[in-house]
Order: sequence, then C-alpha cells, then structure tokens
Amino acid sequence: MTLILIEAQMRRSISAGVLATVMLAGCSGTAEKKEGGDGSGGFDAARTGVVNASDKTGGTLRLGGTADCDSWDPAATYNGYCWNLQRLMTRTLVASPGYGDQARTMKSGELVPDLATALGQSNADKTVWTYKLRSGLKFSTGAAITSADIKYGFERMWATDVISGGPAGYFLCLLDTCDDEGTPEYEGPYKDKKGGLERIETPDAQTIVFRLTGSFADFDYLMALPATAPVPRAQDKGASYTKSVVASGPFVFESYTPGQSVAWKRNPHWSQDTDEVRHPKVDKVTLTLLSNPDDLDARLKNGSLDLAAGGGVQPTFQSEILGSPALKANADNPVSGFVGLFAIFPTAPSLDNVHCRRAIAYALDKRDLLVQSGGTYGGSYAATLLPPAVPGHDANANAYPSGADWTGDVDKAKQELAECGKPDGFSTVMAYTNSGQDPQIFASVQAALKRVGITVTGKQQDESVYYGNYIGAPATVKEQQLGIASIGWAPDYPSGNGFLSLLVDGARIQAEGTTNYVSVNDEVLNGLIKRSATAPLAEQAQIFKELDKQTMERALYLPYFYQKALLYRNPRVTNVDLRADAGGYDLVNLGVSDGK
Repeated sequence: MTLILIEAQMRRSISAGVLATVMLAGCSGTAEKKEGGDGSGGFDAARTGVVNASDKTGGTLRLGGTADCDSWDPAATYNGYCWNLQRLMTRTLVASPGYGDQARTMKSGELVPDLATALGQSNADKTVWTYKLRSGLKFSTGAAITSADIKYGFERMWATDVISGGPAGYFLCLLDTCDDEGTPEYEGPYKDKKGGLERIETPDAQTIVFRLTGSFADFDYLMALPATAPVPRAQDKGASYTKSVVASGPFVFESYTPGQSVAWKRNPHWSQDTDEVRHPKVDKVTLTLLSNPDDLDARLKNGSLDLAAGGGVQPTFQSEILGSPALKANADNPVSGFVGLFAIFPTAPSLDNVHCRRAIAYALDKRDLLVQSGGTYGGSYAATLLPPAVPGHDANANAYPSGADWTGDVDKAKQELAECGKPDGFSTVMAYTNSGQDPQIFASVQAALKRVGITVTGKQQDESVYYGNYIGAPATVKEQQLGIASIGWAPDYPSGNGFLSLLVDGARIQAEGTTNYVSVNDEVLNGLIKRSATAPLAEQAQIFKELDKQTMERALYLPYFYQKALLYRNPRVTNVDLRADAGGYDLVNLGVSDGK
C-alpha cells in the first residue's frame, strides 16, 4: 500500500499494481508470537506477544497522523496506513486475523472468514469462487448486509472516472471482458447499461459467486482488500462517499474535518457475535492530523496522543527513545514489509550482459545503504526479494554475498566485470526520486560502484511521476539510457503474486505505468507465475521461492534492505499487538487502561 516510513520513497509499492497492498507484515509473521505473551511490555514486546492484555472497556484511543487518507472510501484508498484504519469501520468477506490466540497460532499470510462463514470455495481451476454470508450482519444504518451490497461495492470500482486511486486494477479484467488495451466492457453502476456486472452472481441474499476470466489461486487475498467492502446502493454518494462511509465494522464516523481530524464512535448495529476478527474495547477513536511530524512525536512523548497511526517516529524522538530505558520499554521495531531494491535495466549499454549486472550486485555497499536508510532500527540487510513475512522467503538465500561486513565483495565484482568483457568498468545512469533518502541512496551507490570502475551519473525525478511515467515507461527508460533505478516495494497482500510477480511477469509490460520495470519476458519466470495461478496456497511458497531465486540469478532486481519502523505506544494502551499484514499495531482491537 504507500506509506508509513520513508513514505515518499516507498509510495509506489502500494500503488504498484494499479493494481499496493495488504501492506505486509510487522514481525516475521505471526508464527513468531508467543502464546499470550507475558503482558509485561518492554522493548519489542509486541513482536512476540500482546502487551498489556486487558478486558477493560471504555475510553478513547487517541491517534495522530501527518497526512489525511488519500480517501476514506474503501474502493478509492490505496494507502496502507488507511487500510489499517479501514478495519475500524469496514468489513470484507475474509480478513487478516485480529488480536488473540487465533492470530498468534496461525502461519504468516493465513486469512480468516470475516463477513463470510468460510474462506472461498473454488472449483478445480480456481476460476469460480463462492462465499456464504453470516447471518445477522448489519450496516450502521440498521439495514441488513446482503450479497447485493457486496456486489454493488465491487461494481463501483468499474466507475474509474468517479472512483479512482484504489486497487481496481486487480479486478477490472479478472471479472469482466477487457479489450487489448485493458479497458473493460462494464462502465460501473453510474453508467450501467448492462444491468450489473454479469460475472458476479447473487443467487440469494446470503450467497455471492465470482466467475473469473482466468485462474487465480490468490482470490481470497483480494477479498481481504478494503475495496471489496459492502456499500449500500441507496447511501452511495459517488466521489463524496469518502465523507459519509456507511460502516459495516464496529466504528462509524462521528465527525470528519478534512486535513485536520477524524472521530469515530461505536456502531450500535455492529455485533461481536458476527465478528471473529475485531474485538474493540474503546468507545471512541480520534485521529488528529498534524503537518509537523516532530509535533506529533512531542505529543506522543507527553502522552496527549497514544499512537502514530501511520508508523514510526522521527530521528530526534528516535534518538531519545533509544537513549532512555523508560521510553524504549514502550517501543517496538517491526519489519514493515517494504524492501529497498534496485532495478537493473538489461536494455542499458553493457547491462544486457548478466555478468555486468552481477558486478553491480557484488559491488554494492549494503552497510552504507542501511546507514542511509536509518541504520539498524530503520532496516535489516536483505539478500532476497521476498520480505520475511511472505511465504517463499528463504532466510538462507544470498545470491551475491556482500562479505562478512556487508560492504561488498570488490574482488568478485571485478571478476564479473572481466566475465562481461568490461575489466576496466563501464558507465551507467541511475534514476532516483527527490524524496526521502533517495538522494543519499544514489550517493552511496555511486561511491560503491566507483571502487570497481563503474561510473554512475544520476537523473533525479519528482516522485509524483517517477514510477508511472519515468521508470514505468519502457520507452523513456531506453531514451534516457537508464541502467539502475531506486525502488521501494511492498506487497499488497502476503503472497508472491502480490509482490514478486508484479516485477517480472511478461504480461505486465505496458507503455506507461508498468510494474515490470526491467521489461523482462522470460519463459522460466513466466512459467512459474503461471503455475502459481492454479497451485494451492500450500504449494505457492515453494513456487515463489524458486521465482525469487531465478530472478536473483538474472540480477534484474537487487535488494539491499528490509525496512523496519520504530513505533512508540503510550503505556496506557492495552491489547497492543502487531498486525502480521501491516507492520503496525492492530488499531481496531486496542484499549486504554484508564477508561478516559
């Protein structure tokens, strides 16, 4: 999804598929969690158990943020920070597990039923998926939630001239016929000439059937995205629905002042009996939006705010936390799911030779790159593309060892240069954004590669056009003779399909906005992706482990760090747990010890 830390640098990953995210995972997966935790708190305690477990109810959870959501409309938001907040007020057919023993005993990436009674039931080739709704489900209006409301929520995504910015790219051609340019026949409910989206059937009020245009084994993951939340047709206000979302979850809007504040109160028509994911304790949740992130940190420190809803603290407060045992005891440092990596374009001069690309891999100084990215509390060294919480991640893989100190293997890099016929090195161009740590990342790459004779010059672009119209446009990449590009990437959901396939699938090459930045169209890589489309989820980890290995062997993308965030929690907050799909706290299940 966009987003939490190093937000500008990483933003495209969650936008990535115009298709980024359930945003992936806090710890290294829920399997790390201890049963129940000891409740005593301490540094990083929420990574291994629930901190301050309590049944106390009442009071207000006070959140802070530095930016309003891109949209509160579940169909239009593509920001991981906002996806976590959506759990307060919207529900989906299936979901990531919430607080409790169930979540801590499940494997990383597993889903649970939410509005549905069970995960999707599919046919053998994964083209037809059926869900049954629970009984007793209600909107905040008091009206019953039916399969027709689920279908209508989907249909709104096809109105791309009204509902824009969300993950519609996953759905449009999967549930409708598209032309060669990817334009679907259906135009959405506001221009509906067909009587609805034909591939979604509602034979009765409790049943919904999806008939896909092709096999897709990860369909349950798509059903966990906020964009699939039910919307009652009578209350839909098109583009302005973002200000008046009808809740299906435990909280509903009480007030909203764009750019300033949001307040949620309890939804009187939500029933705990129908919800196994959310176990809310507070009566109210507030979000205060502050333009200065240091001001947000100051309020966290003085206790007037409880949590930063969007992620980690700034460098000044981080230093204070790490230098104070009392403050550090209320902090956690999870892996966020973002991966810092470089695209190596095989269309560039010299880089059409794999050995020249491998020379770059060996020459990178990952230790310095980690320093530029926030140090050990800002990330950990990456040797694979798949982050730790995505099934298929191989903790033992390291295609291009960087030496015991992670500063690179200069001798091996020079050996690869000789293999590619460039023993004295070559020149190339690196693209990077003007946001976050990208300028420092460029300087680090430039200095590291200079050690082996590779001269790197830079081309900086505004982040707003960088991914879509610059490195995402193959013609521009060739015209600018780009050889390297800095990328921040995170999965939309915890699967290789939601992360790695986007980067290497030959079918995703397009004129603009491609996520296959290196324009690779390789039979082996495409074959593995095709296998994953129908493989049971239990077999997908091995497929994506192999896809990661094959991609790394080709040196098309080179990872250097898995991003981490230093999070601070007010000691009064109870039931503190790290979501395995968000790299942050599970906000909907938090309580407060003082009831205020």
